[in-house]
Amino acid sequence: MKKGLLILVLLHFYAFSQSQPASPQGFQITGSIAGIADNSIVYLAGQSETDTIAKATVKKGQFVLLGTLNDVDGKMLFFAGTEKRVFLFIGNEPITLNAGDPGLTDLTVTGSSTHTDYEEFVYEIKPLGDFVNFYRTQMQQAQTKGASDSAAIMLNTSYNIYQTAIDRFISRRFNSPVASLVLAFSYDMDPNKDVVLLEKRMELLEGKALQTRYAQGIKQVINNAKVGAVGSKAPDFTQVDTLGKKVTLSQFKGKYVLVDFWASWCGPCRRENPNVVAIYNQFKNKNFTVLGISLDQDKESWLQAIKADHLAWTHVSDLKYFSNEVAQMYHIQSIPQNFLIDPNGIIIAKNLRGEELKAKLTELLK
Repeated sequence: MKKGLLILVLLHFYAFSQSQPASPQGFQITGSIAGIADNSIVYLAGQSETDTIAKATVKKGQFVLLGTLNDVDGKMLFFAGTEKRVFLFIGNEPITLNAGDPGLTDLTVTGSSTHTDYEEFVYEIKPLGDFVNFYRTQMQQAQTKGASDSAAIMLNTSYNIYQTAIDRFISRRFNSPVASLVLAFSYDMDPNKDVVLLEKRMELLEGKALQTRYAQGIKQVINNAKVGAVGSKAPDFTQVDTLGKKVTLSQFKGKYVLVDFWASWCGPCRRENPNVVAIYNQFKNKNFTVLGISLDQDKESWLQAIKADHLAWTHVSDLKYFSNEVAQMYHIQSIPQNFLIDPNGIIIAKNLRGEELKAKLTELLK
């Protein structure tokens, strides 16, 4: 049964707050825009004029904005009283804006290598990602009609071009703050959420590319993905049993342990319990045990379920529902879930049910 709350989507452009240190000299934005009204106000802000970082008054089509930024990231230039907006990906550096058209159609931004990198992302890499999404939709529609070969070819081709463009950008811009933005974007748009590829690319980044909020978010995604992964060390924990006695996972070292997340109110869990009971009884004298982690809130319901289902192994809970500290540690979002841990504390399988679990234990315990 799934938790009653949707988990937020990771790595959207403004999802993280970690920033890189500011430069002491600050930024200077010098603008020359034809046709812009004298004495009008220009703002540099986060995402709205209320989040103002700096402002200046226009004189003869020109203005200068001065200030200090705490990060290298996306900022917005607002022209008060108009709908004009200019997005800048900048840090503390001198940059120049020029436009001969009051509508900003011919705007050029010079002096910022970071913004130049951002423009390469926007105008070259992002459109390739859009093509991938377009052909993915075409592929899905073609499958419903039973004719997906040509759509599959186009999807595969566009996907390879897109991935090659990302790798090429990373190889040339591995020190740019925009590199981590590109990785964040590519992961966020990936329906398969390939953490292995994300980590491989992340290892290529250096310097300023690792000091952005995007980089911090990527590191968190990678770390979260490793928790509970097959082949990883099972995170140790301590929680109280039905009698209030502390039980620690590491005290079972030397045995195969099935860490089983369940609850009395979980129908699928209760239906699976007879299988777990049968397997426990078959292997309990062969260096195997079960450790139940309940996501119950009511202790009496928890105890009654243990008794009714004949669950004779060790049970622990802090009675905090999905806020159970062990469930949080293992990133549990739905139950039933389980992790099979070997005598050395390594996760060797997960979410085995019925005959699959029996077959695995038969293989391990002969």
